[in-house]
Amino acid sequence: AIKDASKVIGDCSHIYGFNGNGNGGGNVVEGQGQGEGQGDCSFFKDGHELSMLQTITARRVLDYSNLVSKPETPTEEYLLNKASQFHSTHGPILNLLQTIRRQSPSMALAAEFKRASPSKGDIAPHVKVDEQAVTYTQAGACTISVLTEEHYFKGSLADLTSARIATTDYANSKSNSNGNGNSNSNRPAILRKDFCISKYMIAEALAAGADTILLIVAITPKALLAELITYARSLGMEPLVEVHAEVELDVALEAGGKVIGVNNRNLHTFQMDLATTDNTADELTKRGCDFFHRYKEDDNGNGDGDSNGGANAGNANSDSGYALCALSGMSSAGDVDRYRRKGVGMCLIGESLMRAADPKAAIQNLCLNPKDYDKHQFESSSSSCSAYTAGTKIIKVCGITNPDDALVACQNGANLIGVIFVPKSKRCVSFDQAKEVVGAVRSFGERTGRLSVPGNVLDCGDSISPLQGLVRKARAMEEVTRRPLVVGVFQNQDPEYIREAVEQCGLDLVQLHGKEGMQAANVKYCSVPAIRVVDIETNEDGSGSASDAVEKLLGAITTDPFAILLDTSIKGSKDGGGTGVTFDWGIAEKLQNHGLPVIIAGGLKPSNIKDAVKSVQPWGVDVSSGVEEKPGKKDHNSVKSFVKGAREAAVEA
Repeated sequence: AIKDASKVIGDCSHIYGFNGNGNGGGNVVEGQGQGEGQGDCSFFKDGHELSMLQTITARRVLDYSNLVSKPETPTEEYLLNKASQFHSTHGPILNLLQTIRRQSPSMALAAEFKRASPSKGDIAPHVKVDEQAVTYTQAGACTISVLTEEHYFKGSLADLTSARIATTDYANSKSNSNGNGNSNSNRPAILRKDFCISKYMIAEALAAGADTILLIVAITPKALLAELITYARSLGMEPLVEVHAEVELDVALEAGGKVIGVNNRNLHTFQMDLATTDNTADELTKRGCDFFHRYKEDDNGNGDGDSNGGANAGNANSDSGYALCALSGMSSAGDVDRYRRKGVGMCLIGESLMRAADPKAAIQNLCLNPKDYDKHQFESSSSSCSAYTAGTKIIKVCGITNPDDALVACQNGANLIGVIFVPKSKRCVSFDQAKEVVGAVRSFGERTGRLSVPGNVLDCGDSISPLQGLVRKARAMEEVTRRPLVVGVFQNQDPEYIREAVEQCGLDLVQLHGKEGMQAANVKYCSVPAIRVVDIETNEDGSGSASDAVEKLLGAITTDPFAILLDTSIKGSKDGGGTGVTFDWGIAEKLQNHGLPVIIAGGLKPSNIKDAVKSVQPWGVDVSSGVEEKPGKKDHNSVKSFVKGAREAAVEA
């Protein structure tokens, strides 16, 4: 029995599902309030089911309860001595707060090493941690976050130690070559990302080479949180304190947290909302907390004078004030700039970097320095249309009929999932089937609704040419498809039917594959942006394309479509698509030399995708029958091989 129920209630009232006898707030999921008064002292309300976060934490409690009970387990004192020896050999601890501030005027980046996750399964199980950590460091990450939980994330403390030693060695070699003796300041801070619930886990992290640890407010009673923060600081660590709900922010601040990390993902429901960090920034401002990261150069190094965060937030050597970090859901330069405007000092990005074929390029494309972002924006709005040479960015897997195939495509990195509504197709789906696919894709992308495209991108007006408009839309699609989208494929079907399918099934985009014309791809007819298919007529062997195909298409494009997809059409057939025959890829290459990014389809498969990507460098590729076990059923190994081949070839090209 719990002797001091009131103390437990006060300590745990912020924890989701806790039985606060009517007094609790907490991280409440919509439709599930805190427990009503039960007249007892049970930890959770009647009928409460542990969320995934709570399940993982419970497993961690058992792991460490078993570990410390074994006589051969190292004592806390032994771990601290081991840590002292480690620091003598590999250099002292880095202060996380100061590390973040030293990145000014750039956004600090915490690049994460994560082999798997409960929501996504395997992400990159075979990537080597030491190589990835050095790659992150070379690209500009100031912090390396290493998952060390083994059951759900397939991590280990050995991973953390490898990352620390590899990045330290890299910093040493760089300092020696530059004649700079202070190598420790050039290495990234190493974060142990785990479900830390004891001082022992902190000592363990220190001995393994960590500079800082993650403390999650949602799983930690108030008194324990304060104790762990104090203990970490006594060892020289400044912890990253994670919050999600407003009540958790209050707990973090009361416990003494200085580096506040906002998880945009609700770890009880796995729903993502990037506005969570925005809201937390507003709450910190209301509370008068000095956190605003300095993003402008100045003379005194103490802030740019027009932020709402004050001087200390810009002083890299100050231990006063706070730093605000966004911990999940970011993958693009637009995401980074969004948080830059809110005064956020660091973004933690993991999955998209682990999946990236070229992590260095992916980090460069984040535009951590505001000057790089301004340049990126200028280039995006430029009226020039030089040859498209940026390589393959979009991968579409079409003809999906079931959630399992959709999930495999998403897990392997497809940007677009195609569902076909054309009655004659062997892969035609019903509205119910499409809804199931949409549900699976949204769940994977941790969203509940459509991902929208800015209206100023869709409505180009008369100020720019159709070609310039399509270039602008291509860049927008690259941004929005960081999370996979579902495309509904239609052919010569009534616009009213298309809009009904979009609304009922939750489609993100449509693809027009018939004779509808360019204007039919306008969002006002389809309700959502539309990809316009252009048939490239060939003979049955893929030869015989018209010599003027490029000129005709360039003369026919309008600002209506969201993108252009080239597919094979056999001469004499009534409708194009689904031929399994490749057309002359030189047509795509010529179009891109004119500045028009195109998606290519027709006859693509794992055995020829590398050749297509290397020779043409198309903006996008689309596969359907080339990765099938039978019509309507994908071969999962073929899907994996196709996407992997396209990504690898894009880097090599």
